[in-house]
Amino acid sequence: MFDSRAAWSPAAGTAPGDVGAAWYPFWAATIMGVSCVFVAYQAFVLPQAKEGVFASAGSLGAVLKLVVPMVAYAISFAWLGFYLATALYMGGFAAFIGRYKWFWAVVSAVVTPLAIYLMFEVGFKLSLPKSVFYPGIPF
Repeated sequence: MFDSRAAWSPAAGTAPGDVGAAWYPFWAATIMGVSCVFVAYQAFVLPQAKEGVFASAGSLGAVLKLVVPMVAYAISFAWLGFYLATALYMGGFAAFIGRYKWFWAVVSAVVTPLAIYLMFEVGFKLSLPKSVFYPGIPF
């Protein structure tokens, strides 16, 4: 069972690589739980559509456009590591599915992994999977 008092302890989660029962996991779970209650409430109170969301054949293509790159992204962790795989996924997603201009696709491909690196590796001292190019390329 999770002891919520540990979320306020300054010593919890301070060792390198130890997230522990500290601020991030506790409050992330709290926010997700409150959001889940809100969505469930809306599902019960608001009227539902008579026709299902995935009623047409075109919706299968839309789902596959999201699922296939996501599966490729997860499989590519073994070779590309978290940061390079995330950069390729975010850039490809922005360019091909989001139809952003190439400049914004590149910006999202650089800024998102950089923000994740700063949050997890620098802030939490938690190492994420590295690529086969590590240590030559430090991510």
